Amino acid sequence: MATVYLCIGTQKTGTTSLQRFMAMNKVALSKQGFCYPRMDSLGFGDIYNNRNGHFLAYLSLSEERVRNREEEKKKRKEAYRMLAQIAEEYSNLVLSDEIIWYQCRKYKNFWQEMVEEFKKINCEVKIVVYLRRQDQVLQSLWNQRVKRMPCITQAFDVWLQEKRYKWFPVDYYGHLMQIAQAVGKENIFVRVFERGQFEGAENSLLSDYMKTIGLQMTDEFIIDKQEVNLALSGNFIKMKQIMNGMPEYLEMDNFMWEELVSASVFQASQNKHEKASMLSYEEWQSFMQQFEEGNRKVAQEFLGREDGVLFREPILNLPKWQENENTMYRDMLTFLVEMCCKYEKQVRELNTRIEDLEKEIGIVGREQKKLANKGSLVSRSYRKVKRMIKNGTSQ
Repeated sequence: MATVYLCIGTQKTGTTSLQRFMAMNKVALSKQGFCYPRMDSLGFGDIYNNRNGHFLAYLSLSEERVRNREEEKKKRKEAYRMLAQIAEEYSNLVLSDEIIWYQCRKYKNFWQEMVEEFKKINCEVKIVVYLRRQDQVLQSLWNQRVKRMPCITQAFDVWLQEKRYKWFPVDYYGHLMQIAQAVGKENIFVRVFERGQFEGAENSLLSDYMKTIGLQMTDEFIIDKQEVNLALSGNFIKMKQIMNGMPEYLEMDNFMWEELVSASVFQASQNKHEKASMLSYEEWQSFMQQFEEGNRKVAQEFLGREDGVLFREPILNLPKWQENENTMYRDMLTFLVEMCCKYEKQVRELNTRIEDLEKEIGIVGREQKKLANKGSLVSRSYRKVKRMIKNGTSQ
């Protein structure tokens, strides 16, 4: 029987980096009996190529937002057929998609049906989930949605008060217990997304992840140090909120967000002392009280900690973020430079392509002229021969 390690996030816990690492180390994984299968043929698009567990969370929606459950079943059936073949060759399969953490609630009996389907292909399931402290994950989720969803315009405190995050399960204990009813508590590996709690040789997220699923780091593994899914900071969040509220911008498919992130990252690297929180220290302490009991139970029942401490990093006493008019001009100029540099680069690339095309056209034109000249010569020769034949016949 093969073991399926299903990594369900949560969001904003480095899952994108872990997925990239697994996807680019097929050979090294196979030598330890592991496979991170490619599921590209299911046709979810490039964004899901590394998120090979997406078939479990896939929602088929029409342009009118009508759900096609038969299409969803068809995709899952095809995925299980593919995995059945892979499970005959490998003893360990790793699947990952961070949206499973919340998307599972849109399916009736999601976990029970998933376990049964894997049993049919002779696989047992173990769940890997990273938990990040609720105040941190909610700030990060809001930041992500402002960055990637042009319709999000609410300030963080409004977004929080209106519970716009309710799609994301922040009652960790309650949600884990629902999963445990089908999977079994012993098959859920709960990890804490804090630097001080990572295990493994390097005490990093990657080493912790590899230790959790039973992988050994060797020299054959390729580590991509490129940072992915970077956040907006400071005034750049405010800029994006304003952009998101402009009707013309909504029609531009989230135009310019990458340049805004680049400008934000640059300024953050130049002004590392400028740290702030979206709520005050007192506000966060009050907010986190509602999760104390649930977090304590997670620590005790899933991690075996008698002290009931799940998150060890304290809430930092940071100033509450405010728009800084004194630095806004600097940040806007940085953003403008990022935009100009990007499009200047594109203009140069297009000019180079145009020059190359003009050269090709010139070569083709010269060749056509040569052919035309040859054609004219052949035509004259043909007429001369024709006259000679005619004259010869008349004689």
